[in-house]
Amino acid sequence: MTASSGALWRNKPYLILLLLVFFMHLASYLVIPVFPVFLQKVRLLHLAQVGFILGAGSIAYQIGSLIGGPMSDRWGRRAIIALGALLQGVAMLGYHYSTRYGMFLLFSSVNGLGLGLLAPTIKAMIADEVEEAKRTAAFSWRGILAHSGIIVAGLVITWMTSIGQQPFMIAAAVFGLLAVLTFFALPDDRCIGPDCRHTPISEYRHILKHRSFLLFSGITLLIWALYAQFAMVLPLRGEHVLHSATLIGLVWTINSITVVLLQGFVSRFVLSRINPYVALAAGTTLLGAGLTAMGWANQFVTLSAAAVVFIVGEMLFMPVQDSLVTHFAKEEWLGAYFGFSNFVSGIGTALGTSIGGAMVEKLGGSRQPQPVDQLRDHYAFAGCAARLVRDLRDAALQKSGTGSRTENRKKGRCHLA
Repeated sequence: MTASSGALWRNKPYLILLLLVFFMHLASYLVIPVFPVFLQKVRLLHLAQVGFILGAGSIAYQIGSLIGGPMSDRWGRRAIIALGALLQGVAMLGYHYSTRYGMFLLFSSVNGLGLGLLAPTIKAMIADEVEEAKRTAAFSWRGILAHSGIIVAGLVITWMTSIGQQPFMIAAAVFGLLAVLTFFALPDDRCIGPDCRHTPISEYRHILKHRSFLLFSGITLLIWALYAQFAMVLPLRGEHVLHSATLIGLVWTINSITVVLLQGFVSRFVLSRINPYVALAAGTTLLGAGLTAMGWANQFVTLSAAAVVFIVGEMLFMPVQDSLVTHFAKEEWLGAYFGFSNFVSGIGTALGTSIGGAMVEKLGGSRQPQPVDQLRDHYAFAGCAARLVRDLRDAALQKSGTGSRTENRKKGRCHLA
Protein backbone atom coordinates (compact mmCIF):
# COMPACT_ATOMS: atom_id res chain seq x y z
CA MET A 1 0.00 0.00 0.00
CA THR A 2 2.99 2.31 0.40
CA ALA A 3 3.45 2.72 -3.34
CA SER A 4 -0.29 3.06 -3.77
CA SER A 5 -0.48 5.73 -1.08
CA GLY A 6 2.40 7.65 -2.65
CA ALA A 7 0.57 7.77 -5.97
CA LEU A 8 -2.69 8.75 -4.26
CA TRP A 9 -1.08 11.73 -2.51
CA ARG A 10 0.03 13.07 -5.89
CA ASN A 11 -3.55 12.88 -7.20
CA LYS A 12 -4.91 16.42 -6.69
CA PRO A 13 -8.60 15.70 -7.45
CA TYR A 14 -8.52 12.75 -5.06
CA LEU A 15 -7.01 14.89 -2.29
CA ILE A 16 -9.75 17.48 -2.78
CA LEU A 17 -12.35 14.70 -2.55
CA LEU A 18 -10.81 13.53 0.73
CA LEU A 19 -11.08 17.10 2.01
CA LEU A 20 -14.75 17.12 1.00
CA VAL A 21 -15.31 13.83 2.84
CA PHE A 22 -13.71 15.25 6.01
CA PHE A 23 -15.79 18.44 6.08
CA MET A 24 -18.97 16.65 4.98
CA HIS A 25 -18.74 14.36 8.02
CA LEU A 26 -17.69 17.24 10.26
CA ALA A 27 -20.77 19.26 9.28
CA SER A 28 -23.14 16.27 9.43
CA TYR A 29 -22.01 15.11 12.87
CA LEU A 30 -22.28 18.59 14.29
CA VAL A 31 -26.03 18.08 13.85
CA ILE A 32 -26.78 14.32 13.98
CA PRO A 33 -26.10 13.79 17.72
CA VAL A 34 -28.13 16.79 18.91
CA PHE A 35 -30.92 17.09 16.34
CA PRO A 36 -33.49 14.74 17.97
CA VAL A 37 -32.88 16.33 21.38
CA PHE A 38 -33.17 19.82 19.86
CA LEU A 39 -36.53 18.93 18.30
CA GLN A 40 -37.89 17.52 21.53
CA LYS A 41 -36.43 19.88 24.14
CA VAL A 42 -36.12 23.20 22.28
CA ARG A 43 -38.89 23.03 19.67
CA LEU A 44 -41.13 21.00 22.00
CA LEU A 45 -42.17 18.41 19.42
CA HIS A 46 -43.62 15.05 20.38
CA LEU A 47 -41.50 11.92 20.02
CA ALA A 48 -43.77 10.66 17.24
CA GLN A 49 -43.20 13.91 15.34
CA VAL A 50 -39.45 13.59 15.84
CA GLY A 51 -39.63 10.08 14.39
CA PHE A 52 -41.57 11.27 11.34
CA ILE A 53 -39.06 14.08 10.74
CA LEU A 54 -36.11 11.67 10.84
CA GLY A 55 -38.04 9.20 8.69
CA ALA A 56 -38.71 11.88 6.05
CA GLY A 57 -34.97 12.47 5.78
CA SER A 58 -34.32 8.74 5.37
CA ILE A 59 -36.89 8.41 2.59
CA ALA A 60 -35.50 11.45 0.77
CA TYR A 61 -32.01 9.99 1.11
CA GLN A 62 -33.11 6.85 -0.75
CA ILE A 63 -34.64 8.97 -3.50
CA GLY A 64 -31.49 11.09 -3.76
CA SER A 65 -29.30 7.99 -3.99
CA LEU A 66 -31.37 6.57 -6.84
CA ILE A 67 -31.58 9.74 -8.94
CA GLY A 68 -28.16 11.17 -8.06
CA GLY A 69 -26.22 8.39 -9.77
CA PRO A 70 -27.80 8.77 -13.22
CA MET A 71 -27.70 12.58 -12.85
CA SER A 72 -23.95 12.52 -12.16
CA ASP A 73 -23.36 10.18 -15.09
CA ARG A 74 -25.19 12.59 -17.42
CA TRP A 75 -24.23 16.04 -16.07
CA GLY A 76 -20.94 15.41 -14.29
CA ARG A 77 -19.91 14.53 -10.75
CA ARG A 78 -18.79 18.06 -9.85
CA ALA A 79 -22.20 19.61 -10.47
CA ILE A 80 -24.07 16.98 -8.43
CA ILE A 81 -21.63 17.13 -5.50
CA ALA A 82 -21.98 20.92 -5.39
CA LEU A 83 -25.79 20.64 -5.61
CA GLY A 84 -25.90 18.08 -2.80
CA ALA A 85 -23.73 20.23 -0.51
CA LEU A 86 -25.84 23.30 -1.32
CA LEU A 87 -29.07 21.47 -0.47
CA GLN A 88 -27.66 20.31 2.86
CA GLY A 89 -26.54 23.84 3.66
CA VAL A 90 -30.04 25.15 2.95
CA ALA A 91 -31.46 22.43 5.20
CA MET A 92 -29.16 23.48 8.06
CA LEU A 93 -30.37 27.07 7.74
CA GLY A 94 -33.93 25.77 7.74
CA TYR A 95 -33.30 23.82 10.95
CA HIS A 96 -31.96 26.96 12.62
CA TYR A 97 -34.89 29.22 11.75
CA SER A 98 -37.83 26.78 11.67
CA THR A 99 -40.27 26.54 14.52
CA ARG A 100 -43.09 24.44 13.05
CA TYR A 101 -43.38 20.71 12.54
CA GLY A 102 -44.18 20.99 8.83
CA MET A 103 -41.08 23.08 8.15
CA PHE A 104 -38.86 20.55 9.89
CA LEU A 105 -40.42 17.81 7.74
CA LEU A 106 -39.59 19.86 4.64
CA PHE A 107 -36.00 20.66 5.57
CA SER A 108 -35.31 17.12 6.77
CA SER A 109 -36.38 15.94 3.32
CA VAL A 110 -34.12 18.55 1.69
CA ASN A 111 -31.22 17.39 3.86
CA GLY A 112 -31.82 13.72 3.02
CA LEU A 113 -32.06 14.51 -0.69
CA GLY A 114 -28.79 16.48 -0.56
CA LEU A 115 -26.98 13.69 1.26
CA GLY A 116 -28.37 11.16 -1.20
CA LEU A 117 -26.92 13.18 -4.07
CA LEU A 118 -23.61 13.86 -2.32
CA ALA A 119 -22.46 10.57 -0.79
CA PRO A 120 -22.62 8.14 -3.75
CA THR A 121 -21.37 10.77 -6.21
CA ILE A 122 -18.22 11.37 -4.15
CA LYS A 123 -17.60 7.59 -4.17
CA ALA A 124 -18.14 7.45 -7.92
CA MET A 125 -15.73 10.35 -8.50
CA ILE A 126 -13.10 8.68 -6.31
CA ALA A 127 -13.45 5.62 -8.54
CA ASP A 128 -13.14 7.86 -11.62
CA GLU A 129 -9.97 9.59 -10.42
CA VAL A 130 -8.13 6.55 -9.02
CA GLU A 131 -6.70 3.60 -10.91
CA GLU A 132 -8.50 0.31 -10.38
CA ALA A 133 -5.59 -1.31 -8.54
CA LYS A 134 -5.53 1.54 -5.99
CA ARG A 135 -9.24 1.82 -5.28
CA THR A 136 -9.28 -0.25 -2.08
CA ALA A 137 -6.51 1.93 -0.64
CA ALA A 138 -8.37 5.03 -1.83
CA PHE A 139 -11.60 4.02 -0.11
CA SER A 140 -9.66 3.09 3.03
CA TRP A 141 -8.30 6.63 3.27
CA ARG A 142 -11.80 7.90 2.66
CA GLY A 143 -12.88 6.03 5.81
CA ILE A 144 -9.99 7.52 7.78
CA LEU A 145 -10.90 11.08 6.77
CA ALA A 146 -14.60 10.44 7.47
CA HIS A 147 -13.90 9.29 11.02
CA SER A 148 -11.44 12.17 11.53
CA GLY A 149 -14.30 14.53 10.71
CA ILE A 150 -16.54 12.74 13.20
CA ILE A 151 -13.89 13.09 15.93
CA VAL A 152 -13.48 16.83 15.33
CA ALA A 153 -17.26 17.26 15.22
CA GLY A 154 -17.56 15.53 18.59
CA LEU A 155 -15.09 17.96 20.14
CA VAL A 156 -16.78 21.00 18.57
CA ILE A 157 -20.30 19.94 19.55
CA THR A 158 -19.16 19.28 23.13
CA TRP A 159 -17.79 22.81 23.32
CA MET A 160 -20.86 24.37 21.69
CA THR A 161 -23.36 22.59 23.94
CA SER A 162 -21.34 23.61 26.99
CA ILE A 163 -21.88 27.28 26.09
CA GLY A 164 -25.50 26.77 25.04
CA GLN A 165 -25.04 27.30 21.29
CA GLN A 166 -26.72 25.38 18.46
CA PRO A 167 -24.52 24.04 15.62
CA PHE A 168 -26.82 24.62 12.63
CA MET A 169 -25.32 27.90 11.38
CA ILE A 170 -21.78 26.51 11.51
CA ALA A 171 -22.92 23.37 9.68
CA ALA A 172 -24.63 25.53 7.05
CA ALA A 173 -21.44 27.54 6.56
CA VAL A 174 -19.36 24.36 6.16
CA PHE A 175 -21.74 22.92 3.55
CA GLY A 176 -21.75 26.25 1.71
CA LEU A 177 -17.95 26.28 1.62
CA LEU A 178 -18.04 22.68 0.38
CA ALA A 179 -20.26 23.69 -2.53
CA VAL A 180 -17.90 26.55 -3.45
CA LEU A 181 -14.78 24.37 -3.07
CA THR A 182 -16.34 21.67 -5.22
CA PHE A 183 -17.30 24.05 -8.00
CA PHE A 184 -13.95 25.86 -8.21
CA ALA A 185 -11.42 23.18 -7.18
CA LEU A 186 -12.65 19.96 -8.80
CA PRO A 187 -12.22 19.46 -12.55
CA ASP A 188 -15.25 20.02 -14.75
CA ASP A 189 -16.07 16.47 -15.81
CA ARG A 190 -19.07 17.27 -18.01
CA CYS A 191 -18.91 15.82 -21.47
CA ILE A 192 -19.78 18.54 -24.00
CA GLY A 193 -19.78 18.25 -27.76
CA PRO A 194 -21.00 16.09 -30.62
CA ASP A 195 -18.89 13.12 -29.54
CA CYS A 196 -20.68 12.86 -26.19
CA ARG A 197 -23.32 10.18 -25.97
CA HIS A 198 -25.54 10.31 -22.90
CA THR A 199 -27.12 7.07 -21.83
CA PRO A 200 -30.93 7.32 -21.98
CA ILE A 201 -32.54 7.05 -18.57
CA SER A 202 -34.46 3.98 -19.75
CA GLU A 203 -31.17 2.14 -20.24
CA TYR A 204 -30.47 2.17 -16.53
CA ARG A 205 -33.08 -0.52 -16.09
CA HIS A 206 -30.38 -2.96 -17.22
CA ILE A 207 -28.84 -2.63 -13.74
CA LEU A 208 -31.89 -4.53 -12.50
CA LYS A 209 -30.99 -7.34 -14.93
CA HIS A 210 -27.36 -7.54 -13.80
CA ARG A 211 -27.77 -10.73 -11.80
CA SER A 212 -24.30 -10.94 -10.25
CA PHE A 213 -24.55 -7.33 -9.05
CA LEU A 214 -28.06 -7.90 -7.70
CA LEU A 215 -26.82 -10.95 -5.79
CA PHE A 216 -23.93 -8.91 -4.41
CA SER A 217 -26.43 -6.18 -3.46
CA GLY A 218 -28.58 -8.73 -1.65
CA ILE A 219 -25.57 -9.83 0.40
CA THR A 220 -24.60 -6.25 1.24
CA LEU A 221 -28.20 -5.58 2.28
CA LEU A 222 -27.85 -8.35 4.88
CA ILE A 223 -24.49 -6.98 6.01
CA TRP A 224 -25.90 -3.47 6.40
CA ALA A 225 -28.85 -4.87 8.34
CA LEU A 226 -26.30 -6.43 10.70
CA TYR A 227 -24.20 -3.25 10.79
CA ALA A 228 -27.23 -1.15 11.74
CA GLN A 229 -27.59 -3.05 15.02
CA PHE A 230 -24.59 -1.20 16.46
CA ALA A 231 -26.27 2.21 16.59
CA MET A 232 -29.11 0.67 18.58
CA VAL A 233 -27.40 -1.98 20.72
CA LEU A 234 -24.59 0.28 21.96
CA PRO A 235 -26.81 3.06 23.41
CA LEU A 236 -29.28 0.58 24.93
CA ARG A 237 -26.66 -1.67 26.45
CA GLY A 238 -24.47 1.29 27.39
CA GLU A 239 -27.29 3.00 29.23
CA HIS A 240 -27.85 -0.09 31.36
CA VAL A 241 -24.16 -0.83 31.99
CA LEU A 242 -22.62 2.65 32.20
CA HIS A 243 -25.53 4.92 33.26
CA SER A 244 -23.71 7.80 31.54
CA ALA A 245 -24.29 9.43 28.17
CA THR A 246 -20.75 10.84 28.34
CA LEU A 247 -19.20 7.37 28.60
CA ILE A 248 -21.36 6.10 25.73
CA GLY A 249 -20.10 9.02 23.63
CA LEU A 250 -16.56 8.11 24.66
CA VAL A 251 -17.05 4.62 23.23
CA TRP A 252 -18.03 6.20 19.89
CA THR A 253 -14.93 8.41 20.03
CA ILE A 254 -12.68 5.42 20.76
CA ASN A 255 -14.11 3.69 17.70
CA SER A 256 -13.40 6.67 15.44
CA ILE A 257 -9.85 7.01 16.79
CA THR A 258 -9.34 3.27 16.18
CA VAL A 259 -10.28 3.70 12.52
CA VAL A 260 -7.94 6.68 12.12
CA LEU A 261 -5.03 4.79 13.71
CA LEU A 262 -5.55 1.31 12.25
CA GLN A 263 -7.27 1.64 8.86
CA GLY A 264 -3.99 2.28 7.04
CA PHE A 265 -2.39 -0.74 8.73
CA VAL A 266 -5.38 -2.96 7.90
CA SER A 267 -5.37 -1.83 4.28
CA ARG A 268 -1.64 -2.33 3.84
CA PHE A 269 -1.15 -5.65 5.63
CA VAL A 270 -4.56 -7.29 5.28
CA LEU A 271 -6.75 -5.96 2.46
CA SER A 272 -3.91 -5.78 -0.05
CA ARG A 273 -2.96 -9.43 0.61
CA ILE A 274 -6.24 -11.35 0.68
CA ASN A 275 -9.11 -11.98 -1.69
CA PRO A 276 -11.70 -9.18 -1.35
CA TYR A 277 -14.52 -11.66 -0.78
CA VAL A 278 -12.58 -13.21 2.10
CA ALA A 279 -12.20 -9.71 3.56
CA LEU A 280 -15.95 -9.18 3.15
CA ALA A 281 -16.74 -12.45 4.96
CA ALA A 282 -14.17 -11.82 7.72
CA GLY A 283 -15.46 -8.30 8.28
CA THR A 284 -19.04 -9.54 8.53
CA THR A 285 -18.00 -12.19 11.04
CA LEU A 286 -16.28 -9.58 13.21
CA LEU A 287 -19.38 -7.36 13.07
CA GLY A 288 -21.40 -10.23 14.50
CA ALA A 289 -18.73 -11.08 17.06
CA GLY A 290 -18.63 -7.47 18.26
CA LEU A 291 -22.41 -7.31 18.62
CA THR A 292 -22.47 -10.59 20.51
CA ALA A 293 -19.74 -9.39 22.87
CA MET A 294 -21.62 -6.12 23.46
CA GLY A 295 -24.64 -8.13 24.53
CA TRP A 296 -22.54 -9.72 27.30
CA ALA A 297 -20.44 -6.68 28.28
CA ASN A 298 -21.01 -5.49 31.84
CA GLN A 299 -18.49 -2.65 32.25
CA PHE A 300 -16.87 0.17 30.29
CA VAL A 301 -13.72 -1.76 29.36
CA THR A 302 -15.52 -4.81 27.98
CA LEU A 303 -18.10 -2.68 26.16
CA SER A 304 -15.34 -0.61 24.54
CA ALA A 305 -13.40 -3.75 23.58
CA ALA A 306 -16.53 -5.26 21.97
CA ALA A 307 -17.11 -2.03 20.05
CA VAL A 308 -13.50 -2.12 18.78
CA VAL A 309 -14.01 -5.69 17.52
CA PHE A 310 -17.06 -4.41 15.64
CA ILE A 311 -15.17 -1.46 14.16
CA VAL A 312 -12.34 -3.70 12.94
CA GLY A 313 -15.01 -5.60 11.02
CA GLU A 314 -16.12 -2.30 9.51
CA MET A 315 -12.53 -1.54 8.49
CA LEU A 316 -12.42 -4.82 6.58
CA PHE A 317 -15.76 -4.73 4.80
CA MET A 318 -16.41 -1.07 3.94
CA PRO A 319 -13.44 -0.29 1.64
CA VAL A 320 -13.79 -3.67 -0.07
CA GLN A 321 -17.52 -3.21 -0.61
CA ASP A 322 -16.99 0.15 -2.33
CA SER A 323 -14.21 -1.28 -4.50
CA LEU A 324 -16.30 -4.28 -5.52
CA VAL A 325 -19.06 -1.98 -6.78
CA THR A 326 -16.58 -0.63 -9.33
CA HIS A 327 -15.79 -4.17 -10.47
CA PHE A 328 -19.43 -4.93 -11.21
CA ALA A 329 -20.23 -1.54 -12.74
CA LYS A 330 -19.91 -0.40 -16.32
CA GLU A 331 -17.69 2.68 -16.39
CA GLU A 332 -20.31 4.86 -18.06
CA TRP A 333 -22.87 3.87 -15.40
CA LEU A 334 -20.57 4.14 -12.38
CA GLY A 335 -22.63 6.83 -10.64
CA ALA A 336 -25.84 4.84 -11.09
CA TYR A 337 -24.25 1.72 -9.60
CA PHE A 338 -23.00 3.62 -6.56
CA GLY A 339 -26.40 5.26 -6.20
CA PHE A 340 -28.12 1.88 -6.27
CA SER A 341 -25.56 0.53 -3.77
CA ASN A 342 -26.29 3.43 -1.42
CA PHE A 343 -30.02 2.78 -1.83
CA VAL A 344 -29.50 -0.87 -0.85
CA SER A 345 -27.46 0.14 2.21
CA GLY A 346 -30.28 2.46 3.29
CA ILE A 347 -32.89 -0.27 2.92
CA GLY A 348 -30.66 -2.70 4.81
CA THR A 349 -30.16 -0.18 7.61
CA ALA A 350 -33.91 0.43 7.88
CA LEU A 351 -34.64 -3.30 7.96
CA GLY A 352 -31.85 -3.87 10.45
CA THR A 353 -33.03 -1.27 12.92
CA SER A 354 -36.64 -2.46 12.64
CA ILE A 355 -35.84 -6.14 13.07
CA GLY A 356 -33.17 -5.39 15.68
CA GLY A 357 -35.59 -3.39 17.80
CA ALA A 358 -38.07 -6.23 17.76
CA MET A 359 -35.29 -8.70 18.62
CA VAL A 360 -34.02 -6.67 21.55
CA GLU A 361 -37.55 -6.30 22.92
CA LYS A 362 -38.32 -10.01 22.43
CA LEU A 363 -35.07 -11.07 24.06
CA GLY A 364 -35.66 -8.97 27.15
CA GLY A 365 -34.41 -5.51 26.29
CA SER A 366 -31.03 -3.98 27.11
CA ARG A 367 -30.96 -5.39 30.62
CA GLN A 368 -30.54 -8.97 29.48
CA PRO A 369 -27.43 -10.35 27.76
CA GLN A 370 -28.11 -11.21 24.13
CA PRO A 371 -28.29 -14.97 23.51
CA VAL A 372 -25.11 -15.96 21.68
CA ASP A 373 -26.85 -18.37 19.32
CA GLN A 374 -29.20 -15.68 18.00
CA LEU A 375 -26.50 -13.22 16.97
CA ARG A 376 -24.04 -15.93 15.97
CA ASP A 377 -26.51 -17.37 13.47
CA HIS A 378 -27.15 -13.85 12.14
CA TYR A 379 -23.54 -12.99 11.31
CA ALA A 380 -22.59 -16.54 10.32
CA PHE A 381 -25.32 -16.51 7.65
CA ALA A 382 -24.08 -13.20 6.25
CA GLY A 383 -20.49 -14.48 6.23
CA CYS A 384 -21.47 -17.66 4.39
CA ALA A 385 -23.43 -15.60 1.89
CA ALA A 386 -20.39 -13.41 1.25
CA ARG A 387 -18.30 -16.51 0.56
CA LEU A 388 -21.02 -17.72 -1.81
CA VAL A 389 -20.70 -14.47 -3.78
CA ARG A 390 -16.95 -15.03 -3.98
CA ASP A 391 -17.42 -18.53 -5.38
CA LEU A 392 -20.03 -17.37 -7.88
CA ARG A 393 -17.75 -14.55 -9.01
CA ASP A 394 -14.86 -16.98 -9.54
CA ALA A 395 -17.14 -19.32 -11.45
CA ALA A 396 -18.34 -16.47 -13.65
CA LEU A 397 -14.75 -15.46 -14.43
CA GLN A 398 -13.82 -19.02 -15.37
CA LYS A 399 -16.95 -19.41 -17.50
CA SER A 400 -16.13 -16.23 -19.40
CA GLY A 401 -12.72 -17.67 -20.24
CA THR A 402 -10.70 -15.11 -18.34
CA GLY A 403 -8.78 -17.78 -16.46
CA SER A 404 -8.50 -19.02 -12.93
CA ARG A 405 -8.83 -16.91 -9.85
CA THR A 406 -5.06 -16.85 -9.36
CA GLU A 407 -4.48 -15.67 -12.92
CA ASN A 408 -7.11 -12.96 -12.60
CA ARG A 409 -5.61 -11.72 -9.38
CA LYS A 410 -2.30 -11.31 -11.19
CA LYS A 411 -4.01 -9.39 -13.96
CA GLY A 412 -5.70 -7.04 -11.47
CA ARG A 413 -9.22 -8.21 -12.22
CA CYS A 414 -9.92 -9.44 -8.69
CA HIS A 415 -6.95 -8.20 -6.66
CA LEU A 416 -8.00 -4.94 -5.03
CA ALA A 417 -4.70 -3.55 -3.82
